[in-house]
Amino acid sequence: MSAKITQVRVGKNLIGLRGLKEAFEEVREQTWETREQAQEDFFARVAAQNYLPPTSREAYRLALDREFCRLQGEEVAPPAAAGLEIKLLGLGCAGCQHFYQLLINILAAKQMEASLQYITEPALLKDYQVRALPALIINDQVVLAGRIPQPKELENLLVAAKKQMGQEG
Repeated sequence: MSAKITQVRVGKNLIGLRGLKEAFEEVREQTWETREQAQEDFFARVAAQNYLPPTSREAYRLALDREFCRLQGEEVAPPAAAGLEIKLLGLGCAGCQHFYQLLINILAAKQMEASLQYITEPALLKDYQVRALPALIINDQVVLAGRIPQPKELENLLVAAKKQMGQEG
C-alpha cells in the first residue's frame, strides 16, 4: 500500500486518499476501449486502497473522475469549497492543539461554514514553505505564523476572510 496521500474534495469535504497517483499510473499503462472503462478501473483501484463510505460512493466517483481528468493533464475547474478553507499547521503540541480548539469554538459560535484541516505530519508541513509554526492558512493565504493569536484577533481574521469571499459576516 502506498504511503502517498493526495487531498481531494469530495462534496463539501477535503479527503486524504492513498495511492491516487500510483493507481493512475497503473491505469494509464493499460489499453482501454473507452475512457469510461479507464475511469471505472481507476475508481476500483483507489477504492481497494481506501475506505469509501457506501452512502458517499457517488460523490467519491465524481471526485475521482475529476481527479482522473486532472491527472491526464486536462483543464479541470476546481470544485467550489463550502465556506472558508482553513489549514492549521503545527507540531501537535499542547499550544497548537489549543489553537485548533479555539478555531473550532469560533467557527461554531459564529456559525461559519468551513473546511478545517489540522496538519501535523512533518512530510506534509514541508509542502507549505512556512518558516514558523503554528501557521494559519485561510483560502490558500498564510494569515498568521509563529504564534497563537488571542481569541478576538483570530475571530477578526476569520470574519475578514469570510467577508473577502463575499459572504456576510
